[in-house]
Amino acid sequence: MIRRLRSPSLFVTFAGAFLGVLVIAALLQGVALVTMGRSVMDRLARGRAEIQAREIALRLAEALEAEGDLASILDAYTPAGPGRGPVARGPEPLFFYRDATGKVTTPSRFPRRLAVWLGAFLEGEVGAEPPFGRRGREPRRPPPPDAPPGAEPPPGPDPRQRPRPEILARTPVTGPAGPAGEVVAVRFGLPPRFPGSAFGDRSMRLLFFVPLAVLVSALAGLLMFRHILRRIRELEKLAVRVADGNLNARVDDPGRDEIGRLGSALNVMTERLALAKATLEENDRQRRQLFADISHELATPLTSIRGYTETLLDKSVDISPGERRAYLQNVVDASQRVALLIEDLMELTRLEAGAVQMAKERLDWTALCRNTMNRFRSQFDDARVEIEWLGSEEPAWVMADGRRMEQVVDNLLVNALRYVPAGSSVTMGLEAVPHDSGLRYRLTVSDDGPGFPAEELEHVFDRFFRGRRAGATDGSGLGLAIVKEIVVSHGGEVRAHNREPTGAVIEVDLPAGSER
Repeated sequence: MIRRLRSPSLFVTFAGAFLGVLVIAALLQGVALVTMGRSVMDRLARGRAEIQAREIALRLAEALEAEGDLASILDAYTPAGPGRGPVARGPEPLFFYRDATGKVTTPSRFPRRLAVWLGAFLEGEVGAEPPFGRRGREPRRPPPPDAPPGAEPPPGPDPRQRPRPEILARTPVTGPAGPAGEVVAVRFGLPPRFPGSAFGDRSMRLLFFVPLAVLVSALAGLLMFRHILRRIRELEKLAVRVADGNLNARVDDPGRDEIGRLGSALNVMTERLALAKATLEENDRQRRQLFADISHELATPLTSIRGYTETLLDKSVDISPGERRAYLQNVVDASQRVALLIEDLMELTRLEAGAVQMAKERLDWTALCRNTMNRFRSQFDDARVEIEWLGSEEPAWVMADGRRMEQVVDNLLVNALRYVPAGSSVTMGLEAVPHDSGLRYRLTVSDDGPGFPAEELEHVFDRFFRGRRAGATDGSGLGLAIVKEIVVSHGGEVRAHNREPTGAVIEVDLPAGSER
């Protein structure tokens, strides 16, 4: 349920939770403060009533000495105006004069029955009820909860609507002959609807709501902290699993808030770490394979050189001058093979590292390819392999390094000589092909030999790869890898595939340059 209510931001979560707690605490505090405020207001009302009562007492004393109208003085301090009931129900008190004989003088517009009731009330007859309501009518009691529908309410006034008289002040009045009576301030108000909420000392009991509000706030904070701590522990577990090497660990349902976004970032980080680890492992595998290939490629010619050299140095072996010359020639050939391997490997390493600066210039790729083919024609004739130009003879202008592009064509033709059996044919051609980035020229070198085995197609341009077709064993296995690096550095592409019914095809695409 907590996950379903999760907010996009922890701020909203915290703010909403604390706002709810604050509202609850404010309500509880408000009840206490209102009740305490009523107590304070009650004290203030009593203080004001005492001040007014003393002022009225002074004026009544002067009126008694002058035998003036006492009711008119009380009228000046009566808050009830025309149209209000004979008893003012509210916070303002009513002032009455009670003489030494117990006779009560009320304001002039108050009925006689009120004076009679006040006399009984001031004498301590608490059972006496004040006259209230117009024409003497009193609110009726409500029917009891278990009464049948339509039942008549019980007789008598409704105690919930009965005014509750309260004496706020009593101030003595001194006449010409001494104490003459007293001024009484009485306030009429409805009784409280809820027990325990009356004015007075009982209101202080409501202060227990203050620690209750603090307790509720602490409980809500504890629940939120527990929820956040659980989610942080999920992130901690992820970090521990990643530190232990488990890069497949993920945070389930990270969410959309700040902690959720942190979990998502950790998931992305873990995925990238897993990818980086896989890349490092692949690079390490390739490095080990490279060292193994280099060792294997160097082992064969070095073993040959060592064998021939030891034979030449062994005096017990009878070697004719012709054999000696042949052995020495084999040593030279093996050393040249080692030198070629090292040169090709250094060349490929520089190309992959981007350490070779391409001296690009505007050149005619058609002329370069035809000149290179003509240079290799004698070697193809010796191998009894036919070579032919089938492409257009129109100029194909490209921006390229002429020496490097000549190296590309050389390696392609050497590769064809190595793998195409005698009696086969090789064709070359250039054509313009459209491309998303603009016009390109495509060099195609194809043969009608056995073609590439299907499982070797994706490895044709790998280092030290030598296919099994035609049983070829010579070469460093770096020629096509160098071709790929040179072409890629010129912004081109190279690919290999088979053709039907038999044969291999290598295509080289280069971006077209500006024409003359």
